Amino acid sequence: MKLFRRKKEARIHDYDGWQPAMKSSICTGETAAGFLDVGGKFQEVMLVACEEDLELFCRRYGVKKEEIRHIF
Repeated sequence: MKLFRRKKEARIHDYDGWQPAMKSSICTGETAAGFLDVGGKFQEVMLVACEEDLELFCRRYGVKKEEIRHIF
């Protein structure tokens, strides 16, 4: 019996055709980076707490900051 298991490495989903977006909460100001599908459904990928997190999101998914749409 294993008490502690290894965490599985997160798989990177293929987001071709999805628009990169950042969604911010009006109440708390929490910001999440992710993608919008054609129907407008937001798929959260990671939380953005600082500029370094945003740069990591851009590098990991190959998007430019100018392409990211900001929604509330």
